[in-house]
Amino acid sequence: MDTTELSQYLQRLLPQEARWRYFQKERGPMFVWTVEPFKTRYGGKADGKYESVVYVPYGPGLRSGKATRWKRDEDTASLHALRKDAKARALRLFHEWLTER
Repeated sequence: MDTTELSQYLQRLLPQEARWRYFQKERGPMFVWTVEPFKTRYGGKADGKYESVVYVPYGPGLRSGKATRWKRDEDTASLHALRKDAKARALRLFHEWLTER
């Protein structure tokens, strides 16, 4: 097995995180959507789907707007068949957050 074959074999074994983008203002929550579909190793309900979710800041710097850590808010996670739907939901949640402030 040469280096290329070994590299391809290892890539198939290891899960790969889908790329993502986000909306954020003033170091507040990140309103995230994936820009490529999930590809899990063994298949599942998320395969071929896009996701939108909110990451909320926590820990030191939370109230001052200087947070350096965020955690995923599982209550906001949602799977979508189309990328544009995931982005639209993230944008809608972002606008709702802006109007609440």
